[in-house]
Amino acid sequence: MSETLSVSERVEIERACERIVYLYSRALDLGDMSAAADFFAENGSMARPMAPAQVIQGRESIRASLLTRPKTLLTKHLATNVLIDVETRDTASGISYLTMIATTPPAGATAPHLSPGPIYCGEFKDRFVREGGTWKFSERRGSIQLKFSGAVGSPG
Repeated sequence: MSETLSVSERVEIERACERIVYLYSRALDLGDMSAAADFFAENGSMARPMAPAQVIQGRESIRASLLTRPKTLLTKHLATNVLIDVETRDTASGISYLTMIATTPPAGATAPHLSPGPIYCGEFKDRFVREGGTWKFSERRGSIQLKFSGAVGSPG
């Protein structure tokens, strides 16, 4: 069962999946955990980079997990090297690198905030599915390959 997709169809799917990677990171950085969870399919699953063996199953369980993140944590998730492989009209897979920079600024502090620098570099291995006409993560598996020695704590 091989589907023939045009170049423009493949590019459209690649771009849609790539956008999810970036928009998910942006939602986390804005502190909008509910929006971040909405990028997952209803039965999607996730393993956070700092806990790769702990798989969270289902969008609502992912939302609950993300909502446990400290509200005072300020992050910048740098998603790079995004590669998407289109499988069918409704499925794709991908990989991306992640560098996380974080700090917890004092109450009332204004930007720019002091940070010890990057906490870690890792990657996400993703599976995407078109659900109700919209691309979503069906699976997101994070892992860490580098942890920086200057990092204080390791928020995920």
